[in-house]
Amino acid sequence: MKLRLVQPKLRRAWEVRRGDEVVATLRIPLLRRRAEIEIGDLKLAIEPSGLTGTSVAVRDTATGEERTRIGRENLRRVLELGGRRTEWRSLGWAGTYGFVDADGKPVVSGKVSPGLTRTSGEIEVADDVPQDEALLAAALTAYLLIRKAEDNSSAAGYTVAATG
Repeated sequence: MKLRLVQPKLRRAWEVRRGDEVVATLRIPLLRRRAEIEIGDLKLAIEPSGLTGTSVAVRDTATGEERTRIGRENLRRVLELGGRRTEWRSLGWAGTYGFVDADGKPVVSGKVSPGLTRTSGEIEVADDVPQDEALLAAALTAYLLIRKAEDNSSAAGYTVAATG
């Protein structure tokens, strides 16, 4: 399933679209590691978890139930997706990252293009992932890609300031 990531306004909100249809909405506050995902009527919260806060839990805001978690194993991020363990990796295709299964096959992948005022991108989910899990995986991938792009631009600004 091919999806697009679009930031329609200058607010810190992004839409995951299939064609012209908005299938998920992602909101990331500027100064916190939390975020919100809406997939249809389902509202989820992304929040830090674990002793050191290096893991991220995704909880249903209505019930508090944990839907999934992005944890750390060794130095890799790991996502359990529909009973399948996936790892976050650079896929080496012009800034493409994603979650891959044990065979190294991408389950969900994507890349973002940060612009001067807006960020856009592309996300692709493997066809064998069920629809509800695919949309959640796409939104989580968008979250990680946006955070990574922001970290990279912050580091670049720090380097310029330090050398300037």
